[in-house]
Amino acid sequence: MPVTTLKSQANRRLISTLLLLTGLTGLAGCHRLTPEQQVTAWIDSGGTSRPMFLTTEEIRQMEARRYVRVLRRGLADNAARENREGLQGSVRLRMKLDRQGDVLLCEAVPPDERARSDVAKLIVNACWSSVWEPVPEALQHPIDGGLEVIAPFIVTGDTSPKSGALLRMHESSEARRFFWDNVVAKYPVNTFGKASFSFTANAQGQVLQCDVTLQKHYQRPERFQADPALQKALEQQCLQLDLRQMPGFQSRLGEDGIIHWGVSVDYLPWKYQLGENRRATPAAR
Repeated sequence: MPVTTLKSQANRRLISTLLLLTGLTGLAGCHRLTPEQQVTAWIDSGGTSRPMFLTTEEIRQMEARRYVRVLRRGLADNAARENREGLQGSVRLRMKLDRQGDVLLCEAVPPDERARSDVAKLIVNACWSSVWEPVPEALQHPIDGGLEVIAPFIVTGDTSPKSGALLRMHESSEARRFFWDNVVAKYPVNTFGKASFSFTANAQGQVLQCDVTLQKHYQRPERFQADPALQKALEQQCLQLDLRQMPGFQSRLGEDGIIHWGVSVDYLPWKYQLGENRRATPAAR
């Protein structure tokens, strides 16, 4: 029968202490990941691992790869919401961001003259409508801290018959664009926010009532400014609309010939470059 002595217990404690110190030495320069970073690391590995510790440089590179995925997915989602016609094609996208993630440039060039220019327009509009997080350090240009993206972008629109839910999604997107083009874009500001319109109109498209609420944009809450004058101007402009020109208007009329609906529109300094309303980025008000 093995006999445990005090000396052997002490040796075990010594060995355990040495193993612990060896482990800590191996973790020198490593940082415990936050729960969000652990999820990012798991996605980054393709779902094969979920490390608890990474070095500073590994974290920097991981965050850079995550940022690129966010850019790609965000542009794809924005384009898909606007692509009711099921456009298909490819373009060469060029996008510039400053250190804070503010959009400075959006260009999309078709691969050749035979390619559809409306695909390029779709991607450019998706780019000017996007808001991004600050650029990770690993991707920042050494001089100005910005980021320039030049990459091919493929649009794979669906031309098959749309489900009711998908049609509603496109109608909502087109309604937001309608309110942007005909209301919000007429009042350029250099702040970030969300204008929520709650309105009532009759079957002739005449707006009977329109209430506007200005709220913070969730990605730039610190750059929101309460603006009663802008709120009032948007309400007055809303009352001048002919909603028969808004996509989805007829389908939302009630049996009494009245429509009660709400539309929310993001406003951003660079969004004023969007589509037919393109103009210089507004100066601060």
